[in-house]
Amino acid sequence: MTKKQELTEDDIKALKEAFKGAKPLKHTKITPEKQKVTLKSKKKRHILDEEEPISHELSDFSNLDEVSADEHISYSTEGLQHKTLRKLRLGQYNTEAVLDLHGSTIENARTSLSRFLTNCQNEGIRYALIIHGKGRGNSKPILKNNLNNWLRQTNGVIAFCSAKPKDGGSGAVYVILRRERIGK
Repeated sequence: MTKKQELTEDDIKALKEAFKGAKPLKHTKITPEKQKVTLKSKKKRHILDEEEPISHELSDFSNLDEVSADEHISYSTEGLQHKTLRKLRLGQYNTEAVLDLHGSTIENARTSLSRFLTNCQNEGIRYALIIHGKGRGNSKPILKNNLNNWLRQTNGVIAFCSAKPKDGGSGAVYVILRRERIGK
């Protein structure tokens, strides 16, 4: 290991001369303040409007078995390519929109999810991350189970699966949304 040397005044002058006229690089990977619902698109980024009408009717009726907090969930429509589902499970798609539901009541979560899916359709967003949390204590996670049911009911959802640990693990899901047809 080499010993750290002190900078001389000549070194400092040379450094200042070398950096004269340099401009700082733009940093684009700033983590925004935690927001309830955000959309990221190439053109703009905004919070969903609370006044937006709800267009997805989500029923609480479910014939699915309840899942535990650490259990991974997944779903895909018929005909989805295995490669696409594998890439989704590996978290290889760039998330274009994020919805954070954790801590929400069931009714607020249902309303937020419906608005979020509508906005994603309107913005042409295909890949989303929905954070639902893992619930409290030893009980079954209510939001996770409801989300598992609601997303299966939505025609615009092609597939979803539990996220990688860096994105929330079994407390979040990656979602692929159907491409909207032009001319609708």
